[in-house]
Amino acid sequence: MAKKLFLALLLAMLSLGINAQTVTKTEDGKYNVYCTVVGYNSFGFGKLKVILDMGYSSKNENSLYGEDGKKIKFNSMMEVLDYMAKRGWKLVNTYYITMVGKQNVVNYVMEKRISKDSEKTEGLTIKPEE
Repeated sequence: MAKKLFLALLLAMLSLGINAQTVTKTEDGKYNVYCTVVGYNSFGFGKLKVILDMGYSSKNENSLYGEDGKKIKFNSMMEVLDYMAKRGWKLVNTYYITMVGKQNVVNYVMEKRISKDSEKTEGLTIKPEE
């Protein structure tokens, strides 16, 4: 009897873990996705180097490219944030990371509401840094 009770309890516990992996959609059928945008320049002036972390595993840093296939060059982080906002992204948080050499790098966490995963990169051309 104790073995049957233990087995039933074990099966009940295993099924709880399966339900925890579902994506919760709201009434409009959409859910939130996130990315991190980092911009910096090595010399303190000039065009920014912009890196996106879309949550995909990659050994390389991902950059934004235009329709012409060339890397987009931004003058300021506000220009980057405006670019992302026009494509449905909203700024939700910022935080600093101090890099080697004591350079502070601001990370911008952005959010977008989508109804299917393919909408995450809609309007963006993202490629590994060359």
